[in-house]
Amino acid sequence: MIKRRGLSAGLKGVHAHRWRHNFAHEWKRAGGDTGDLMLLLGWTSEDMPRHYGESAAAERPQETQLRMGIGEHV
Repeated sequence: MIKRRGLSAGLKGVHAHRWRHNFAHEWKRAGGDTGDLMLLLGWTSEDMPRHYGESAAAERPQETQLRMGIGEHV
């Protein structure tokens, strides 16, 4: 269904796994709890949020550091 909706909107490469990767990334960026993410997406293994969130994992600590400002005024 997601693929069909993407195609009808003129988008290529839309699929459930991409949505799950993006959802996990945004959830973690917003400070969401990993356990809650697992419940929402039906995951039973902690490997899944790690796998689905790792595609953008480097961005999250950089954003946190900028928000906290640690080391900015050294």
